[in-house]
Amino acid sequence: MKGQIFVIGIGPGQLENMTLKAMDIIKSCDVIAGYKVYIEQINKLLDNKKVISKGMGKEIDRCEMAIEEALQGRKVGIVCSGDGGLYGMAGLLIELVHTKQLENYIEIEVVSGVTAAISCGALLGAPIVEDFCTISLSDYMTPYEKILNRVDMASKADFVIALYNPRSSKRPDYLDEAIRIIRKERDDNTPVGIIRMAYRKEQEIIRTDISHIKTEEIDMFCTVIIGNKQTKWLNDYMVTSRGYKI
Repeated sequence: MKGQIFVIGIGPGQLENMTLKAMDIIKSCDVIAGYKVYIEQINKLLDNKKVISKGMGKEIDRCEMAIEEALQGRKVGIVCSGDGGLYGMAGLLIELVHTKQLENYIEIEVVSGVTAAISCGALLGAPIVEDFCTISLSDYMTPYEKILNRVDMASKADFVIALYNPRSSKRPDYLDEAIRIIRKERDDNTPVGIIRMAYRKEQEIIRTDISHIKTEEIDMFCTVIIGNKQTKWLNDYMVTSRGYKI
């Protein structure tokens, strides 16, 4: 019998914002592994389960331990913020299982979740009703020059852009540089929506434009959504027109 590992996207983290399938899979697992912050967010679902909780930067360790548990016949869940296939653990786990030649012994299923671009977009209104892209400004796994090139190409293609991991104490200037690049292709009044601590008690929504964005107020708890040439503010709603004639 194959061991099972589920990579589970938990969305913004609150139980009411998870998919029903994600909740059901978590409840059915023998072992749950994840970053300690995500483990805390789903603590109510973890009765009588073995929990593998690791800090940031221990992604390989978490996957290795999950693999060991699955090889012992246990049903294992790896929880990820948002969706496990977007800046999450799904790719790493599949690569590790393949490298170890364990495909015949471990079955992997990726359980989708609501990523920040979608959940934060809902709080703003309808900013991403057509083509958009997500770009992480973290250079933890991606070279800085490559990130800036992606920002440049996305802005030239007139995508609505959702920026993940926009600013930290170790890279305080990356967001400023990204905004500088995007402004080459955008009007000064291009709408920008900033969500901090989405769906939590501390939630804050900032509605502004690209010429008035205060980057020093943005941190790793924020998602920044920058409109394209069809995006506008309609009162408090950030809306990108899809092209309907009304």
